[in-house]
Amino acid sequence: MVEKDNKNARFFRLYHGCQRRIFTYLMLLVHNHSDAEDLLQETVSTLWENYDHFKEGMSFAAWAVGIARNKALTLLRSKRQSRPYLGEEFYENVIQFTDAEPAESGSRAQALEHCIKKLSLSKNQLIMLRFKENLPMKKISQLTGKSSNALYKQMSRIYGILNDCINRTIKRSEPA
Repeated sequence: MVEKDNKNARFFRLYHGCQRRIFTYLMLLVHNHSDAEDLLQETVSTLWENYDHFKEGMSFAAWAVGIARNKALTLLRSKRQSRPYLGEEFYENVIQFTDAEPAESGSRAQALEHCIKKLSLSKNQLIMLRFKENLPMKKISQLTGKSSNALYKQMSRIYGILNDCINRTIKRSEPA
């Protein structure tokens, strides 16, 4: 019984430590709060069901995000008819961006701040509406008068611009 209690406590400590990261990751991929919450619940269930296969010393967060990634991509592919699917390249860019090691994430966050400031006013406003105000794409579509599909494509281009800028900024700041 003590062994099981330790296992439960260890699992929930590890999960709690990365829950926000997983949810943020899911939101970046699916752009829908309800879908992200459902995927988070599916992810934690899968993590718990497979926790016996988790090996100490592995990164629990990386394992959890990998499971979340697979669930999100499956959902996105299944909803292609009802929601714009931005293509494998877009989702791979998001995955690459969010897979940065935690040690890198501080410098990436600083670079992101720098790069957002360099965006045009209209692009910056879209990013702020989506991520600072946490508005769904449908609401942003209503506010801007642009179709959801056009907004998804524009956001994809903005993510690409930000990703390139972040990589250039980090590369410039690395010691030679």
